Amino acid sequence: MYKLNSKILKLIPVIFLLVATIKVTYTYFEIKNREADFAKKEAEVLNSYAIENRVYYQKLFLDGTLNISEKTLSALPAFSSHIISDNFSKNNPLNITVRTVSDRARNSKNQANADEMKAIEFFKKNLEEERYFSDENSKLYQFGSVLRVEPICLKCHGDKNDAPSFIQSRYNEAYGYKLGEVRGIISIQIPTKNLNSYFFKNFIKSIFYDLFIFLLLFLGVSYLTRESKALNISLEEKIKAKTKELKDSFFYERLTGLPNRLKLIDDIEQNKNSKFSHLALINIDSFKDINDLYGYEVGDELLIEISKQVEEFCSGGNYVYKFPNDEFAIFTTSEISEDTFYKTIKNLIDKISEAKFEIANQSIFVSFSCGIASNKIPLLIKANSALQIAKKHSKNIVVYHSSFDAKEKITKNIDALLLLKDAILHDWITPYYQPIYNTRTKKIEKYESLARIVTDDGRVIAPFAFLDISVKSKLYPEITRAMIRKSFEFFKDKNFEFSINISIADIQNPDTVKFIANKLQEFNQSQRVVFEILEGDKIENYEEIKSFIKDVKKYGCKIAIDDFGSGYSNFSHILELNVDFLKIDSSLVKFVTTDENSRVVVKTIINFASNLGLRTIAEYVEDKDALDLLEKMGVDFVQGYYIGRPEKELVNYQ
Repeated sequence: MYKLNSKILKLIPVIFLLVATIKVTYTYFEIKNREADFAKKEAEVLNSYAIENRVYYQKLFLDGTLNISEKTLSALPAFSSHIISDNFSKNNPLNITVRTVSDRARNSKNQANADEMKAIEFFKKNLEEERYFSDENSKLYQFGSVLRVEPICLKCHGDKNDAPSFIQSRYNEAYGYKLGEVRGIISIQIPTKNLNSYFFKNFIKSIFYDLFIFLLLFLGVSYLTRESKALNISLEEKIKAKTKELKDSFFYERLTGLPNRLKLIDDIEQNKNSKFSHLALINIDSFKDINDLYGYEVGDELLIEISKQVEEFCSGGNYVYKFPNDEFAIFTTSEISEDTFYKTIKNLIDKISEAKFEIANQSIFVSFSCGIASNKIPLLIKANSALQIAKKHSKNIVVYHSSFDAKEKITKNIDALLLLKDAILHDWITPYYQPIYNTRTKKIEKYESLARIVTDDGRVIAPFAFLDISVKSKLYPEITRAMIRKSFEFFKDKNFEFSINISIADIQNPDTVKFIANKLQEFNQSQRVVFEILEGDKIENYEEIKSFIKDVKKYGCKIAIDDFGSGYSNFSHILELNVDFLKIDSSLVKFVTTDENSRVVVKTIINFASNLGLRTIAEYVEDKDALDLLEKMGVDFVQGYYIGRPEKELVNYQ
């Protein structure tokens, strides 16, 4: 036994070295990928700012705010680019340079270098491309955004006789630009030196730590192999303890130290013959929004604080578990009734829902959804079914019942599908119009077209009864087409702007996009049309969305992002889309008068939109207090039952 253990002990350093090598190698490549991704995203943001800055100053000259003269000449991009770049590179910690360069620059300071020339050549060969990113140069990351000649450029650089007199008198060779040709790029160069330092600091610490542990382990093994048989016995005991510790690490969540999902599954299996078994799954509502708003460090600290409160509350055979992300579980085999377990969990949720969590100088309130199952097999699946229903219907606690099983859902889906098919066949899809109030003019200036099914016998069926099944059955485009056709017909002789909801699926459907284009060509008031794109829909290809927005805007249409703040939020994505309105999600507006967090988020969205020149619409305004508060916060438009309910005809609620 001793000789066998000695051989095993001698293998441990080899195994550890192999594992450490694999870990270091994996971590290295992961960090390199993260570094490149960070550089690309950083460049995208800077590029967006540079483009907006360039457009802004062009507009000042073109609309006559600034006249071209000796004094104002330095504000033109060709002159200001290198000055801004020099100051920017000196004053940012990563020494990033942002330049407007060309392969035939009139200003020598704007002449492209070798890396930038590669980008320019790339755009000349790839006429459809707008962005370029390269890490060929080990010393820097090269990002390029193509600058092609646009109609606005020809005002000064087309025919010399058409150029402003100041330009004609000063330049002899600044003319003859051709529409669409590549004149240069916005070049963003990010040196790798500082990025390497930024990303590899922790990596180096990890390497030294691993080497230190390896050295200690190696010295320990060398010492133990020379010791007596008695030490071997002690070593065996220590190995057993370490083995147990390693095993336990698979069953405990790293952040909170609580048992994890695997441990719960094991505990349920170990207690499968118990007479009583109760399980509650507790999910933090909108936890992703908390991470997006406050950051992941605050989110992690919040999870730790919640876990402490849950642990403090639970006792007497109630065991607490932490699932991935934002979910907790409480399991017990205590001999208590379902009602007693329900009351215990309800008291817990009431307590932590009322708690104010003070983290990083932020006061955070949290709500929860919970699913409970008692004495059911399989227990975890049943509790999860109850939780999903609680989340779907915005309920605090749902106790599993046999009615949750799939049979009833299938029956309801079949009934809804039959209703929808009849509605499409008999043209029952009907727009109802809800007024939208301008907080500046104090008037109703817009309406939103909302889908209803109105049957032959006069029944009005709300969309919650048929929208989900329309998506699953791929009949949603039929609803969209009916709403566009009827809304266009209704508003053709009315002087109101009106909006129509479209989904990402509509935009990705070539037949629907073609239908929209045909209708816009026929409709002589397309500048009054607003298309609302649902923000909660999953967007995988932003190019398709941007292409659609560009196409409909040719007709004068406007674009709104609906339910903003509910899904991919993201403030950064809005920069990619040429939108006009942000509709603030009703779940935020609903509590704006009672919940500080909701007010903070709503105000953040309003300020964000204002800074980008976008207008905001607040949905779910149900009373005067909400209207008054939103007006003070600076929202542009409001919509809700306090302003007016959806009606088949226009009702002016001035």
